[in-house]
Amino acid sequence: MEQVKAFADGSGSLTTRDVPPVPSTRSVPSVTWTAPPLAPQATRLAATSPLPPIPAAPAQAPTQATEPGPTVDPNAILDELVAGVAGVRSAILASVDGFGVARSTSISDEPSHPAMLAAAIGLARQLVAMGGGEQLRQLVVDHDGGLMLVWPIGDQRVLAVLSVATVEQRQVRSFVQSHAVRLAGAAT
Repeated sequence: MEQVKAFADGSGSLTTRDVPPVPSTRSVPSVTWTAPPLAPQATRLAATSPLPPIPAAPAQAPTQATEPGPTVDPNAILDELVAGVAGVRSAILASVDGFGVARSTSISDEPSHPAMLAAAIGLARQLVAMGGGEQLRQLVVDHDGGLMLVWPIGDQRVLAVLSVATVEQRQVRSFVQSHAVRLAGAAT
């Protein structure tokens, strides 16, 4: 069952109610990823040791099988990110409407976190437009406790990664790019 926010009586107050999940016969949506520009120090590194471009995910042909495909556990993907990239402390995946989708075991299950991420990604997109841009690639919050790297994942998800300030951002970005399709299609 999913928790769904709804305006129940037209008064403008938000209520929540349980609704059954809607079965989907659609395949996982394709997700495009545009890598954010590198920081000045990373640009110097890239000039001396360029990385090969990340290949696009292959399109999946429709199948006639009636059995569902392998289960995607977005929590496991986020735990893999924390365990596999030095300096990453935790990660959280949220929907753009403020619901939590997944989180690493290293972050508390705080209901306000997904809501704040949804608000941040909405604000960041408006700032991009104000600056004359069209597409938000990455939001970086640099603070005294480290970094928060935030990416839109498809049109309906936002991923935040909390890390130390010295984390190798290219390695984090590469991991996220390689798992973006599965994170974008993760069921709530």
